[in-house]
Amino acid sequence: MTARMLPGNKIDEFAVRLMRSAEVVAPRRVGEEDVFYGAIASPDEIAWDYGTAVEPLKRFLLPQREPILRFSTNGRIRVGAEYDEQQRVFLGVRCCDVTGVAVLDAMYGGDTVDPYYMSRRERSTFIALTCQQPEPHCFCVCGDAGPFLEGGYDQQWTALPEGMLVEIGSAAGEALVRDNEDLFAEAEVDQVAARYRLAREAEQKFGEFKSYIAGAMRKLSMNEVAPAVWEQAADRCMECGGCTYLCPTCSCFTVTDRMAGQDGVRERHWDACLYSCYAREASGHNPRPEREDRLRARFFHKISHQWAVRNGRQACVGCGRCVLGCMGWAHTPAVSEGIRRGVMT
Repeated sequence: MTARMLPGNKIDEFAVRLMRSAEVVAPRRVGEEDVFYGAIASPDEIAWDYGTAVEPLKRFLLPQREPILRFSTNGRIRVGAEYDEQQRVFLGVRCCDVTGVAVLDAMYGGDTVDPYYMSRRERSTFIALTCQQPEPHCFCVCGDAGPFLEGGYDQQWTALPEGMLVEIGSAAGEALVRDNEDLFAEAEVDQVAARYRLAREAEQKFGEFKSYIAGAMRKLSMNEVAPAVWEQAADRCMECGGCTYLCPTCSCFTVTDRMAGQDGVRERHWDACLYSCYAREASGHNPRPEREDRLRARFFHKISHQWAVRNGRQACVGCGRCVLGCMGWAHTPAVSEGIRRGVMT
């Protein structure tokens, strides 16, 4: 592991330097308790002592409403694509959210590259902040997405009494240290040892709330979950889309054209697989007409073996936002256990 120390009294100066050349997105407290990721204008805005941000990072890489091209039919057809070329540094974001970006990378930067997504992704640097006190709804340890990461970040910071232990995970992360060499110090052996001790302690703090991803993956992949599990979960689902919009890895979208005279804009915006009209075909046929069909498909695309093989890992990062955001309690430990067991208890 390549690690350096950023003393506590140098953290603000480092953030200020980052803001000179990029938009810095960090956790910001809104009100007394809620924390959202957002662009900062001062290091004083950063909420270092937070658990989980209300929303994941995907809205910065896949905006909820995104113009992808503008066109005109005035005289002759003219089409022009639009790309976001803003440099961004995501500072102090949680490990589960960095892992969520890796899932999006597999979908939008794999065999078929999405140029709009990649325009943002290639200009983004991620500085993860390890989580030493998981919240009650968190189960990232079950999803191999935290509370400490072994890779997949540009830098990973761990808070120690004397400052931040900075693990370097990429050339971009190394460049940030090299360009600000005067702020960093060599990491001592005992500081690195403290990082691993804190990681072990954090993993032991996860309570009874667990998502049994391994067991659920086997049941889902072998089609061994009883229909009653999906029926009971569907009875609780209100089709509000909250689980989808709060999930770091859900990225279903639809595309619309809007006209103003002879000028138009093509936009894509978030959609949700739980909506009754999402899978409806042009013929009018809907392959997932019932709510339980749509719930089963959503879970399959999160944690089935087939999906994990195709994309490199399961699509659940254990952030627990689906549990917090579900208005009908369709996402609960009971449902997770029901999928794992194949029957609802």
